[in-house]
Amino acid sequence: GTTIVSSYIMGTDYYETIEDMAYSQEKGLPKLGIGERCYIRNAIIDKNCRIGNDVRINGGPHLESADHSLYTVKDGVVVVKKGAIIPNGFVI
Repeated sequence: GTTIVSSYIMGTDYYETIEDMAYSQEKGLPKLGIGERCYIRNAIIDKNCRIGNDVRINGGPHLESADHSLYTVKDGVVVVKKGAIIPNGFVI
């Protein structure tokens, strides 16, 4: 299963229809929300994100502040940006 520790998950504003899910799968996009076997720690996940399977987001003081197109790191907290698509196996 997925493990989430010391994090804030904002959720989604909508549900995907069966057709939307089929289209996303056809395009190789992760499902809306958080995938399977993920580890998320010291993070804020903004609204409407797609986080694939086997993703590791391990925030903490070991991370330097950074601004990436998908996420920002500030004071060791990883903020996944609104609507970001994090592919399977991605590691922060």
